[in-house]
Amino acid sequence: MSSKFPFVLSKSQRGALIILLMGVLFLLTIQLTFQDNAPVDFDLAETHRYQQKLDSLRDHQPITNAPTFRYNPNHLTDYQAYSIGIPPQAFDRIEHYRSEGNYFRSLAEFQKQSGVSDSLLAHLAPILRFPQFKSSSKNNTPLVKQDLNTVDAAALQIVSGIGPTLSKRIVSYRNYLSGYSVPEQCYEVYGLDSATVKRLLTYFELKTPAQINQLNINTASLDQLTKLPYLSKEDARQIVTYRTRNQGITLAFLSELFADSPNKIERIKLYLY
Repeated sequence: MSSKFPFVLSKSQRGALIILLMGVLFLLTIQLTFQDNAPVDFDLAETHRYQQKLDSLRDHQPITNAPTFRYNPNHLTDYQAYSIGIPPQAFDRIEHYRSEGNYFRSLAEFQKQSGVSDSLLAHLAPILRFPQFKSSSKNNTPLVKQDLNTVDAAALQIVSGIGPTLSKRIVSYRNYLSGYSVPEQCYEVYGLDSATVKRLLTYFELKTPAQINQLNINTASLDQLTKLPYLSKEDARQIVTYRTRNQGITLAFLSELFADSPNKIERIKLYLY
């Protein structure tokens, strides 16, 4: 008896059978797919009614647009003008108007200078922003300055940086000088910096002249000369010594006596003749 089975398939036969089975499965899959996607009958009238309801709801839905950028025509660029629909010719007129130092303050002025049409202006109106220029009429009233040679110490305290101590010092120095002769003498007050002096002179000025009793340089005593502002005891002694040796002295000689201090000479001359 033979040991071989009559239905045993060879290797090539088994391969062909597997291919056949795979083909059958593929065809079954396609059939099932088409059955699932078979056309369904729709009620077109009902569908139309539903579509009308959706359209009605959409019409009543609030529209939320993206934020609209607002452009200042005084700083509008070529690209921005193009992006919002301003023609090149109109932008050229805008640039020419701005180049002359002018500013757009309203839609009417913008249309007049740019020449855009009414329809384009209506489109641009929501996206153009015009700056609010402050009126300068409030500052037209000039500041009335007070007399620096007559005000009291309390009045000086309206100046920023000047308190009770500095205000009293300004008045004391004024008394020592017999009154301020020139505004620059305020810089000589101890503790008063230049910035504070500038603020002081915006509120005060010299209206009343200094009350100085000038002395004769040839007859004033050493003690009188020593008490004068800007003259030390040594300065006074030099003046007396010179006029004694030379039988007199003139104000012109002070330029030689105080050659290194030209400002001091001008101050001394306020008190001598």
